[in-house]
Amino acid sequence: MFIQVITGKVTDADGFRREGAKWGTDVKPTATGFLGSTAGATNDGRFLVAARFESAEAAAKNNESPAQAAWFPGFEKTVSDVEFHDCDEVVTMLGGGKDDAGFVQVMVGKIKDKAKFEALNARFDEMEKAFSAWRDDVVGEAMAIEADGSGFYDLVYFKSEAEARANEQNEPTPEVQALMAEMDDAADIVDYLDLTEVMFD
Repeated sequence: MFIQVITGKVTDADGFRREGAKWGTDVKPTATGFLGSTAGATNDGRFLVAARFESAEAAAKNNESPAQAAWFPGFEKTVSDVEFHDCDEVVTMLGGGKDDAGFVQVMVGKIKDKAKFEALNARFDEMEKAFSAWRDDVVGEAMAIEADGSGFYDLVYFKSEAEARANEQNEPTPEVQALMAEMDDAADIVDYLDLTEVMFD
């Protein structure tokens, strides 16, 4: 799987929603290899789109398609400071992204020790079991790792924002605390994006 992450600021909230819906009707039917997407904005006006494709080649083909080219100028008018992040490595837990999630939080990270980071991700079965025992409000997770190995976007899908806020106060189990300590050695979380109004395609 390949994920292209698009970030920036929303300058026209209504237009952002409108153009997001328009992509689903005008571009999605022509997007060969498209697997789905998660998009949303934060309360302070930032946005993130995570588009999943079968491969980097499929994503590139869509980016160059006539339908995408016709749609993008309209979308561009609703946002600013747009950045594209190609992520050719994806780690999933609980089946990955879930379109029925009520709330999505994105942890933006920077990798400090690539060897430790990769070794930890190789133990995803262990992590899935430990985190599921601690947080039953999480219904899916997908971590998109940037192609240059510098950072990642960890999308965590929750049943609802209310449950997420309530359960984040729960003390982590010893197993989770140990895994968190290992993650702290491997990477830093530099930002949190709470997507309170999420769109799925």
